Amino acid sequence: MEKMEKMDVDSQIQREALFGCAPVLQSERVYGLLDAMLILSGYCIATWSYTQGSYLATLVGFKQLLIGAFLGAILMLAIYQLPVILSVRYGIDIWIWLKSVFGHKGVTLMTVIIILINYPWYAVCADLFASSMSSLAQLAGIALPQSIVLLLRLLCVAIGTFIAYQGLDAITKSTRILVPLLLALGVMVVIVGFSSVPFSAIWNYKPQETGYNNSIIPYIISIEANFAFVITLVGGMAEVPRLAKKENSGFWAGVIGQGVSGSFFVVVGSVMAIAMQYVTGEMIDDPTVMLATLSVPALACSSLLLVAFANIGTQAVGAYIYGVMLKTSFKRLSYRMLIMILAIYAALLCVWGKIIDYFGSFLTISACIYAPLAALLFVDFFFVRKQKLSLRSAYKLKGYNAYEYTKGFNIVGLACVAAGVAMSLLIYNPVTGEIHNMLLFHLTPTGFSFLGTGALYYLLSLIPAVRKYILRDRDEITV
Repeated sequence: MEKMEKMDVDSQIQREALFGCAPVLQSERVYGLLDAMLILSGYCIATWSYTQGSYLATLVGFKQLLIGAFLGAILMLAIYQLPVILSVRYGIDIWIWLKSVFGHKGVTLMTVIIILINYPWYAVCADLFASSMSSLAQLAGIALPQSIVLLLRLLCVAIGTFIAYQGLDAITKSTRILVPLLLALGVMVVIVGFSSVPFSAIWNYKPQETGYNNSIIPYIISIEANFAFVITLVGGMAEVPRLAKKENSGFWAGVIGQGVSGSFFVVVGSVMAIAMQYVTGEMIDDPTVMLATLSVPALACSSLLLVAFANIGTQAVGAYIYGVMLKTSFKRLSYRMLIMILAIYAALLCVWGKIIDYFGSFLTISACIYAPLAALLFVDFFFVRKQKLSLRSAYKLKGYNAYEYTKGFNIVGLACVAAGVAMSLLIYNPVTGEIHNMLLFHLTPTGFSFLGTGALYYLLSLIPAVRKYILRDRDEITV
């Protein structure tokens, strides 16, 4: 009986580590580099990558797009994901560390904001899933009513949530199958695209009309789109790496899985859109329609299954990542309850049905919050707190209140986030596309916000009164 009770307690502790906010012990780590990389690849190569690729093709030529997609993404990831080593080293989420930056209640506030602005990605996922299904039905001569299209969107959310509900084992197994198949699909799309039109039509492609008189502006916007595309991953960047066995594995899984695999599919999307414009006169980012138009229907049918699995798999990984992220602030709610709340939010966005119409603006607005968040984490980890944290205060153990700050809010950290958002909006309006400061715009809104917020936070930390306020944990350092 005692042995069974001990097993139940051990099982409960492990569940709290994997699906909650408890530190993951070394013996509980489950991922090597390959599995972590496959999961993070599956997380970011849903068909929204095709949407990003076609969006970039409206701004710059293919060669510029190719360089910007890979270098822009990998550069940003390699910098802002460096603090992920703390997650692997201590087995904790970055949101545990961020309690030192924002305070306990401040982290809850930031978590809710991040969910509100980032979870619409999964409505994008569901919309693209339904779009592919609808397009394939049209190829078969069947016109699906809008009510069925809506049901398909909701089905994508439901199945992805169900997989996440089953736990890490289901997610890991699905990505081991999914990602290699998706990479094969990407290669197939590139081959079909280049073989269906003259090579030069894609390689030498330049958009006929970008809407800007100055050619440097659409190029900067394309780099901004790449920065924004990958920096939106910062909110959930630690949930998978913290389960990695080695620090190098946790870091490189993110950089390679998201920077290389994700960028490859962005380029695939651009190849597809450019080829479709050459043949039909219209840019289309649906791989099912592209393969059916440029190749044979059998390939379109094959792509249908992969597109379905891509979006469903991304829903599953995203639900897990953000469910665990929420768990750091809402400890009393179970992981499964939290992912059900996320599913309801995504479903409501699906019912609204207009998230794709605002894709470019949505992308940059998200980055307005994520850039200062990433900057604060980076500077606090390396330069202010110097990789030392009080876990007792972070987990709010009795008698340890270093991260209570001002009624639970670190006003310095929150003020820096607000300043970072202002920095971005002062040089560029993501809704109207209006540029307010051309000189600073060369750094891109995300790049300037990242650099400016980091510099501001560091300079503030040098002021004795501010330093005393934000570093009140120095007498109780545990890690």
